[in-house]
Amino acid sequence: MIIPKDYYEPEVRDGYYVPSEMKRCWAATIGVLEEIDKICRRHNLKYFAEYGTLLGAVRHGGFIPWDDDFDISMKREDYMVFLKVARDELPQGYQLLSVYNNSEYDNFLSRVVNSNMISLEQDFLEANHNFPFAVGVDIFPLDYFEYKDEENAALKEMVTSVQSLINLITADVTDISEIDEVVGGTIVRFCDMCGVPLESGKPIRQQLYILNERICSTYDSSSPYLSNIYFWVNNGNQVYKKEIFENTVRIPFEFSEICAPIGYDDKLLNAYGPNYMTPYKGGGMHDYPLYEKQKKLLFEANGKSFYKVYEWNKDDLNRVSPPGHARERREVIFLPFRAKYWKYMEEEWLRTTDEENTDVYVIPIPYYEKITYGLNGDIHYEADGFPDYVPITPFDKYDFDTRIPDRIVIQNPYDEYDCAITVHPRFYTGMLRQVTPELVYIPYFMIDDSSLDDEKTRYTADFFVKTPGVVRADKVYLQSSPVRDLYIEKLCEFAGEDTKPVWEEKLEVREYIKPVVSEGIREEDIPQEWWKYLLDDNNEGKKVILFHTNVSDIVMLKDKYFDKLRSVLETFNQQSDVMTVIWHAHSDTQAVLEVKYPDLWETYTEILNEYFKDDFGIYDDRADYSRSVAIADAYYGDRDAILHDFVRTGRPVMIMNVNIT
Repeated sequence: MIIPKDYYEPEVRDGYYVPSEMKRCWAATIGVLEEIDKICRRHNLKYFAEYGTLLGAVRHGGFIPWDDDFDISMKREDYMVFLKVARDELPQGYQLLSVYNNSEYDNFLSRVVNSNMISLEQDFLEANHNFPFAVGVDIFPLDYFEYKDEENAALKEMVTSVQSLINLITADVTDISEIDEVVGGTIVRFCDMCGVPLESGKPIRQQLYILNERICSTYDSSSPYLSNIYFWVNNGNQVYKKEIFENTVRIPFEFSEICAPIGYDDKLLNAYGPNYMTPYKGGGMHDYPLYEKQKKLLFEANGKSFYKVYEWNKDDLNRVSPPGHARERREVIFLPFRAKYWKYMEEEWLRTTDEENTDVYVIPIPYYEKITYGLNGDIHYEADGFPDYVPITPFDKYDFDTRIPDRIVIQNPYDEYDCAITVHPRFYTGMLRQVTPELVYIPYFMIDDSSLDDEKTRYTADFFVKTPGVVRADKVYLQSSPVRDLYIEKLCEFAGEDTKPVWEEKLEVREYIKPVVSEGIREEDIPQEWWKYLLDDNNEGKKVILFHTNVSDIVMLKDKYFDKLRSVLETFNQQSDVMTVIWHAHSDTQAVLEVKYPDLWETYTEILNEYFKDDFGIYDDRADYSRSVAIADAYYGDRDAILHDFVRTGRPVMIMNVNIT
């Protein structure tokens, strides 16, 4: 798989800071999925993104930013084939964990992991994105189901009873005589009732797990529903129309793709309700991140972390002023490290350029990407990509040691303490404060300051607060008072409560540093053939509506959806003198409908050809929808990742209701 060079870098998604080690975890986990995907393609097996993984794929186009587990499901018949063939076809070192092949495994789901241990071997690290910890994918079986009161009461009682028996037995028991007589007798009766006799010499608990699997498979494919029976037994939910899982549609997931059930919108509405596109950070820490226990084990074994961690040193608060430099005009230096983050510095730069008797320089600095074992990889230098009105000075054309600028403003706080990127050592904070009397740090990101009390946000805050840039800077400019409070709390936790006055003086709220959200697009990036729709007869721009249709709703709603589609397009046609529609279709629409639903594809193409004939709007079915999002003034249509991205622009959004025509 091809991964963008900057994928591992820490970033803020939906206001949540995702550290670089989590990005490496995500990449390694997607690597496990791709091995599963290869086996499924080879044997014509279907798998489906599940739970938070499906929600993340549809809403975020990848992981939910504050989540790191990975769930898929398979229908029971495919699930059993997969368990059989995967043992021989997974890469060397991978482990398949299930009740069928491991007597000590005690879960109703199966799991594929890339290792059964932490590995610092170079081959493993290179194959797993320099992430030494074991990661995996959980696989949930889906069984057929019917709403039959009497049969379901018996099914629920049997599953619950067998699980209770399992809880009374240890994994090493292989002889029924080793068990309490009453318990043993109950086990024998259950096995006889189900026609599954106990096998002598084999772990009894494992046999009971397998028995429960068979009980869950009571109904056959003629049944109208599919369910994760264990969840249904315990919670009374997780029952879905089997049409939802009739086929798959491949949708973007981070830098790759994942198979979603064709009825993913129905699935998510059933599981999370009508507002599933609205992010919610909740649920507490639990096992977040999943690899945290492994991190602690490795630290206990080696006495240090795998990834280099900045440790508190009180000497970093000591400030030795550099030698003075007599000059008539002040000099202030801005050191961006990536052009795309300039927007977080720009307002401070504009204000500084207005200061009297001050010369201001913008000097982009080189940075390295980190590779295996945290070594420096390729060097990058971004002198292009800044606004035309920002004059750029090459980093080797300004002599810091002799000029001693009056102030240096930085935006990368990590120095060598990030596992994805590092600026050139010449620009580490310890070096910079030797050549300026004032070092100022402005973060190159903004976090959501409306929910700073949740545990996951506070956990990830360690990665961007406890950094040399924050500690060594003379001033830190922050976006809001709540964020300042979080920094002070975390720094006192890091350095001791007695340092609180230091942070209270150092950290300042400068709300103006928040960049204006802009999703603009250059005219030259707009296809020439689009202009006739975007401009009116007076060559003035029309209002643009982004109308998105997803293939999931087409398949699930069929003629009802097409009736709504015709009605919507007719409305847009009637208003075409004052507005333009960009009809953005899910990129997999043709691939799914033409091959798997030819009747639906025939109707769809009839509507599409009529749209082309009337020639009042744009049709766009590319996977990269950023151009359409940038142009549009408002959004109307189905739920998909494009909707979530549009919401972030702050422009109006309306979900299409197919029941209203």
